[in-house]
Amino acid sequence: MTDWNAEVARIRELRAERTRIGPGENPAVLVVDFQKAFVEHEGCGPSAAIALRNTAALLDSARAAGVPVIYLVMILDSLDDRMLAQRVRSSLTERCERGNPWTEVSSVVAVQDGDHVVEKTVATGFYRTGLDDLLAKLGTDEVIVAGTSTSGCVRATVMDAAYRSLRVSVVEECVDDFRTLSGEVSLWDMQDRFADVVSLDETLKRLAA
Repeated sequence: MTDWNAEVARIRELRAERTRIGPGENPAVLVVDFQKAFVEHEGCGPSAAIALRNTAALLDSARAAGVPVIYLVMILDSLDDRMLAQRVRSSLTERCERGNPWTEVSSVVAVQDGDHVVEKTVATGFYRTGLDDLLAKLGTDEVIVAGTSTSGCVRATVMDAAYRSLRVSVVEECVDDFRTLSGEVSLWDMQDRFADVVSLDETLKRLAA
């Protein structure tokens, strides 16, 4: 029988050892789906609140450094706009119709003047959105990623950013997944294939510099 505790310990070791891609010169911070529907639902544990507080610190530092902040939010004009799997199965996206209070960004990481908001209808922030054009306009060569869930919308957005040859830095303390094992595996998968998984401390020091 598989010892999952040992497996998690091993992938954390592998993640720490993996060669890094490195940061860019013109980063932007992507905040993925930190909406009430995804951070205040019945299955959330204390890790969601911790990730939100950590992200608030990240955003304060980014704004102080003049680094653009971009929020990705799930907004549906109709629940029929969802992909097939979410229409068939129960999903938190049922709370994401335009005008539903559940779609609001958590007050812990509230949008501020000068920030950018990009609406999306699926997990990735790049599918049929204005994110590509916005990043090009900003001259972005790296995205610093926070958000939820690590194995869902964060991972999908990270993959699509990597496919565009953007440098990607996932801040470990600023992402959350109520599916704990899925989150751990996804951090390793992203570090192995698509991105750098970095600490909040090193990111704050980098932005301060």
